[in-house]
Amino acid sequence: MRARLPAHSRRAGGRARGRRTGGVVRAGQSQRGHGRGADHPAPAPIASHSKTFTATAVFQLVEAGKLRLDDTAGHWLPELGGSPAADMTVRALLGHQSGINRDGADSDYWQQRHAFPDRQTLLDFARAEAVFPQNQHFKYSNIGYGLLGLIVEAAGGEGYGDYIQTHITGPLELTDLGAELPPEREAELATGHGARLFGNDARRTLPSSDTRALAAATGFYGTAEALTAYWARHTLGRDGLLSDASKRLMARRESEITKPTRRGYGLGLILDEIGGRGLVGHSGGFPGHITQSWLDPKTGLSISVLTNTLGGPATEWAGNLIRLIDLAHKNAGKTADTAHNLDSFTGRFANAWGLFDIVNLGGRLVALTPLGDPSASAVELTVQDANTLCPEPEGGFGSVGEPYHFQRAENGEIQWVRQGGGRSWPLEAYQAGAELD
Repeated sequence: MRARLPAHSRRAGGRARGRRTGGVVRAGQSQRGHGRGADHPAPAPIASHSKTFTATAVFQLVEAGKLRLDDTAGHWLPELGGSPAADMTVRALLGHQSGINRDGADSDYWQQRHAFPDRQTLLDFARAEAVFPQNQHFKYSNIGYGLLGLIVEAAGGEGYGDYIQTHITGPLELTDLGAELPPEREAELATGHGARLFGNDARRTLPSSDTRALAAATGFYGTAEALTAYWARHTLGRDGLLSDASKRLMARRESEITKPTRRGYGLGLILDEIGGRGLVGHSGGFPGHITQSWLDPKTGLSISVLTNTLGGPATEWAGNLIRLIDLAHKNAGKTADTAHNLDSFTGRFANAWGLFDIVNLGGRLVALTPLGDPSASAVELTVQDANTLCPEPEGGFGSVGEPYHFQRAENGEIQWVRQGGGRSWPLEAYQAGAELD
């Protein structure tokens, strides 16, 4: 999980800390036995994030005068002649408005029953009858983006992976981001885990897959750090990849999507809004991995969450991380009216009912529940004395308005905190059985 803040935000003095849990890559360790250390986390498949790179490559070629958005697929891929795919435009393919099938007639490669399509198989899948007429419905398609990869090769004059390295990841010096992980780096890749059909099922570990001709749709690998650096270059006003005119066109709402949630799609970008922020980004699902990235193209805030398990809550966590950052920024302009050290009250606390955190967000103390939208559970706290915090008055079902009383050891460390009559202990102490003392 990684958040890249714009420069003015990093200077604000706020402090954010993350805890990797569940199916997230832990401390950069590849479970294939080659840990890379916390400062060099393991790369993971980022699946449909690949589409944003393909769209970026297309727009680079458009800017260079080598490709047009209204070019047809058949213009660049004569093998499609005589099929509905021949008349599909680059723009329709980018925006999932072509009507082409999603994954081909036999997509059990997603269950790792056989190999991903090679070029000929991709073209065979693409030549099938279209599901919808062009520009009638948003219809997500990996086959369509596979064709765009072939078009990038034809218009760019080099292999797809070579083009990405030469024009995108290479210039940005992102060595942990690419179109397909080289075989010699296979041992570095984070291990994926299968879905649970029932709550107590053991998760199966899943091998990696070479996506072959579908690399442009789903083959990329990366780390959260490399991804946020890439996304930051899509910020308006930043150079290195595309002009602002191309960025705006990519982010123009081509389609309105209503299932499973309401959001939009541009040309290679998912469009959404969280807390008043207009966001662009993409999600990704691959055997054993669920991922999500968001960028605020106006401020440069970029978020990437990579989980190495099917069913991983990457989209939920990415959204909640944005909400948490916004909550910290909301407090950044406030000043705590106390001489006490705010950090002396902070920590994660546990009791028989669960967990809560007391955190220093931009110079103000806030109590949070580490589940769901942090702003929904946030309670601002005011220091009354060295051992007492008072919550902001409000109505609610919990122990609203009742102070937090801290019991400390002689060295000042928190032994427990009592709020609403009940005690909670620092998490480590609770896990060690301190509540039984």
